Amino acid sequence: MSNAKLAVFAAALVMAVAGNASAQTATPVHAALKAPRHMTRPQLVSWCKNHPAATADCKEVRNDTREVRADRKEVRADRKEVRADVKAGEKREAKRDERELKADRKDLHRDAKDRHADVRDVRKDARK
Repeated sequence: MSNAKLAVFAAALVMAVAGNASAQTATPVHAALKAPRHMTRPQLVSWCKNHPAATADCKEVRNDTREVRADRKEVRADRKEVRADVKAGEKREAKRDERELKADRKDLHRDAKDRHADVRDVRKDARK
């Protein structure tokens, strides 16, 4: 958000709060707080930086992203080990590495699922 838009938004918010402190209805100011339905990644990042209540959710998303990247590296390394063991003809080692690969793929899937849920939570918070 540019500084001008932010200043206009803050002024409108102050005017709405001052003039209508006890009203429970949705005002045009509340409509301006809604995030777009399909928030793009840059919009989500800027919302995370500008919204004080989003810091915990955004930190969770960043942590989950790091975990997903680490899991992807582990999966790549496991696949490489399996290929090397198959090429060398070591069946026992290949089976052990395949079990490890399967476990790492489950971790990757779980972390990606957690990240997706956290992003969904951030977007829900953005609409409030």
